[in-house]
Amino acid sequence: MITGARNTNNILAAKRVVDMSNEIALLEPNAAPLTVLMKRIDGKKKTAINPKYNWMEDELAPRWDAVNYSTGYTAGDTSIVVDNGSYFKVGDVIKNCNTGEQMLVSDVSTNTLTVTRGWGSTAAATVTNNDVITILSNASAEGSTMPTLKTTKEVEKTNYIQTIRTPFGVTGTEDASEMYGGKDIAYLQKKAGIEHAKDIERVLLFGEPKEDLTGTTPRRFTGGLNYFISTNRADASGTLTETEFETFCRTIFRYGSKKKVLLASPLIVSAINSWAGGKLNTVPSDKTFGIDVKEYLTGHGTLLIVKHDLLEQSYAGYAFAIDPEYLSIRTMKGRDTKLYTNIQANDEDSRKDEYRSDVGFELKLEKAHGVLYGVTSFA
Repeated sequence: MITGARNTNNILAAKRVVDMSNEIALLEPNAAPLTVLMKRIDGKKKTAINPKYNWMEDELAPRWDAVNYSTGYTAGDTSIVVDNGSYFKVGDVIKNCNTGEQMLVSDVSTNTLTVTRGWGSTAAATVTNNDVITILSNASAEGSTMPTLKTTKEVEKTNYIQTIRTPFGVTGTEDASEMYGGKDIAYLQKKAGIEHAKDIERVLLFGEPKEDLTGTTPRRFTGGLNYFISTNRADASGTLTETEFETFCRTIFRYGSKKKVLLASPLIVSAINSWAGGKLNTVPSDKTFGIDVKEYLTGHGTLLIVKHDLLEQSYAGYAFAIDPEYLSIRTMKGRDTKLYTNIQANDEDSRKDEYRSDVGFELKLEKAHGVLYGVTSFA
């Protein structure tokens, strides 16, 4: 057939590459809820310009420390050893939270503080090992020079773009056969699409970053939630109680947003159901990209509960609390999830298609997220 300029409507369908990023997210949203959220929420997909990518993280200066001296100190001692002397500077006013005593720091040498005791209305008292010390603020004298400069240093985080491929196909004869329900290739496209989404999901949950340069070409794996979340990790060690879950909620809402998502195993969802009763509200599916979501209100923030069926077997006692504000999915330009059709060899009597994704994960402010694990029952 003779035609004018070729466009995306008049080229042969067999030559077309189908952009499937959002379609993959819609096939069976509850099968891969984290992937769905990352692909569907505006601003969560970011382009990487290289398969290895980095981001920087920082945090405010620490304000809490502890006494580190096994025999303790008398009310008259003016040299006190702490765990982290680098937190302090001359002119800091500190408080022993166990006794209420306020002190003024006059010198810092490694982890030893020289202080003026009872620098406030509370008298000096015995200081014991592991007493908690907090830095209130700096107090500068009139006309004094600038206090010592102190700042935290940014930390570089690294992850990789991983290529995930899911091929499928039929013989030419099978493709030409009539079947109940339509062509088998259409069924396989949907089935393979769900499996492809699950592959991405498992990586985003449990992947560890790896770049293997031992072969002819590089092979990379992206790190996921379980790798990057290091601070807020709560081990239930068996039975999960409502009190323990409340403690977990208090911890994860200390930093970040006041609305977070809990990707929970069926067992942990059952635990929450048993405690919450009528306090769980169903969120309309048109607001959650088709994912089944229950809203759980705590005094610390709102948890959006999502039952995650991939948290099974050895991971049946897991739940991931995530702050979507600090998560992104990364992909190379033009290499988000696509369905490549009719990619069999020219002389091959078959039809072969393949889902292909270049995908990476980015988790910032890891203290805004949390992992609950080790749950085998609840009470």
